[in-house]
Amino acid sequence: MQLTERDIEIIKFINEFGFCELDQLGKRFALKRSWMYEIMKKLVDAGLVHHKHILNSRHGIYLASRKGAEYTDLPPIDRITVGQYEHNISIIKVYIKLRQLYPDAFWISERRLKQDKFYDGVGKVGHISDGILLFPDEKRVAIEVEMSVKGKHRIEKILRELGSDFSIKEVWYFCSKHVIKAVTSSASGMQFVKVLSLEEFLL
Repeated sequence: MQLTERDIEIIKFINEFGFCELDQLGKRFALKRSWMYEIMKKLVDAGLVHHKHILNSRHGIYLASRKGAEYTDLPPIDRITVGQYEHNISIIKVYIKLRQLYPDAFWISERRLKQDKFYDGVGKVGHISDGILLFPDEKRVAIEVEMSVKGKHRIEKILRELGSDFSIKEVWYFCSKHVIKAVTSSASGMQFVKVLSLEEFLL
């Protein structure tokens, strides 16, 4: 099958985040749902993308096959948990909105950050952000999406790690309404941290 440049970009986008839904693909590539569906059907039929259902209450998701991942520089993902699913979908939504607000900024995904960390030194440990927004002036902003309550100690540990990384100028925490109070409390006095409502940001 002859792939277009857009087909390859779609596969790269999917594998950059691991998986995504049809509506997110439509928003990212500014295509009507019907057109997006036809493109994805073509890629699924060609064995480049898989279509799976994780939750019965939600539409299916698309993920790159091993064959499709060959068009990218990241491996395909092996499995998806329910918790990972909800979190990942929210990250993609935040990314799409950030891309609209800051079109000149470059996004570095969590999957890419993990890969770079692995190649930089096996055995390294530490927190990896959900993404990094890199601005033209080289300003790096760590993006965190928090949807579930973590212990105060764990949140503060993450913030200390991010604060000790001098390459990161700011941390933007997008929190669901259930956890925004806890994160705001943990970030008290940390001027480099901005805590935002996830629900309000995505309106």
